[in-house]
Amino acid sequence: MQQRPFTVGISPGDGLIARFGDVIVYALGADEPVAQLLAAVDAAARVQYPGAGLPEFLAPIAYGAALGVKFGVVAPTADGNLILLAGSVSAEIRTRSGERRLSGVDGQRFVTEAVPELALSIGIRDANRPGQQARPNTDLRAGIVPGGGFAIVHAEAVVEPPRHMETVATVPIPTEQETVAALRTPVETALSAPAVSVLSTKDGATYPLDRPYVIGRAPLSDEAVSNALASPIVVEYDPYISRVHAYVTVNRDGVFVRDAGTAAGTFIAELGAEEWTQVGTTPTRLDPGSTLRIGDWVVTHLVGGAR
Repeated sequence: MQQRPFTVGISPGDGLIARFGDVIVYALGADEPVAQLLAAVDAAARVQYPGAGLPEFLAPIAYGAALGVKFGVVAPTADGNLILLAGSVSAEIRTRSGERRLSGVDGQRFVTEAVPELALSIGIRDANRPGQQARPNTDLRAGIVPGGGFAIVHAEAVVEPPRHMETVATVPIPTEQETVAALRTPVETALSAPAVSVLSTKDGATYPLDRPYVIGRAPLSDEAVSNALASPIVVEYDPYISRVHAYVTVNRDGVFVRDAGTAAGTFIAELGAEEWTQVGTTPTRLDPGSTLRIGDWVVTHLVGGAR
């Protein structure tokens, strides 16, 4: 289903609102659990219809590292949207068929609702602050901002196709400039080209090197992430890893890594090297086959994603 244009208005409050592509999330809780949850949502948003498998994808984080975080997510599916709520978070859904409300406290785990049509509006907010409205003239395009909820409002005007024409599903194919400059993962379609190279962990997690990254225990606190200039990589608690530990940048000359001035340091090793080399705050090249280590967290630069 082709998505109509929509705006994401932000309500005042104490939580965080994040937009990863067309996936919008509101979360409230302690800093590090919220960071873990948002990183998981960011990863889930990298497919064409992230709503399809979102509950299964988020469950290990939501009931593990992010246990106790209350949140609400709206994610597109093939025929509409999926709403997922956990904790004291409410949703207000307005469609052409009417209005209805949901609460995250109604289920033992997640509360999910499939909206099989493009809703006119979907509001997600802290259930303890009813009546909170989105600020006028706000529209989150990408990144993370403070707030107590959000309201997705689709364009009211819909142009009906001529009756003799057949409507087919279409998906946007991002330009090279969009994939490099914006914090928005390209839509995965049969025509999409695979990432040229990735950072890969030993357990199979991959991070496409088509954007810059901020790595640490709480990278969401870095201005590059909050301003949608970089994606976060959240590393589970490690006493040797700082909240913001290292930066990875990508340009025409290659992939570069630099330390954020941490006490424990950031290290790289070329393919076949027997010792680690510590990098400083000046960008250092990370060649294909080379490995990056931060505390006990290790990733390898792989070309084309091949192991």
